Amino acid sequence: MTARLMLIRHGKTHANAAGLLMGRTDSRLLPESLHHATALGEALTMAGPFAVYSSDQPRALTTAHRITHPHGRRPIQDPALRERDFGSYTLTAFADLARDPAWACVDTHYSARPPGGETLLDVEKRIFGRLLHLHDTLPPETTLVAVGHSTCWRLVESVLCGRRHDPLDEPIPPPLTVLEHPREALEALRDRL
Repeated sequence: MTARLMLIRHGKTHANAAGLLMGRTDSRLLPESLHHATALGEALTMAGPFAVYSSDQPRALTTAHRITHPHGRRPIQDPALRERDFGSYTLTAFADLARDPAWACVDTHYSARPPGGETLLDVEKRIFGRLLHLHDTLPPETTLVAVGHSTCWRLVESVLCGRRHDPLDEPIPPPLTVLEHPREALEALRDRL
């Protein structure tokens, strides 16, 4: 069973700074985000075996490479860890989304599907299923490091930390969340599937 679970959120991008909803598109990380990822990699203590999986979207993968480099490792690209597909809302300014009455439903209701995109239930099933699969199949006492995106980690953290109601009312997760001996918490994810 997984010894520790580390959820790492990619750094801020140029599109984030411009106030745009990114979803499945990509944007380069800001220079300070690159520095933070490098510092995080240098600060992380990877005692014992560990496995690093990352969303294959460039902003997450760049973060993962910066984190794993000091440890002489490379992240494993995993499309299941991608950000939510926001469909036609992708690259819309947050200021414009706030004025769109349909967006509130898409943003917070589990079964609301943005045109051409994913529901929160779709994302939850994809992310929770992948984390559980990795937890169940990695060698015992391995630290699982997962590098991903804000929406995904908000869904996960709301369950893992026992705050399950409206996950998108949750604050944006910190750059790093660490759960020691996460078996019980991960079983809560299994209960959601």
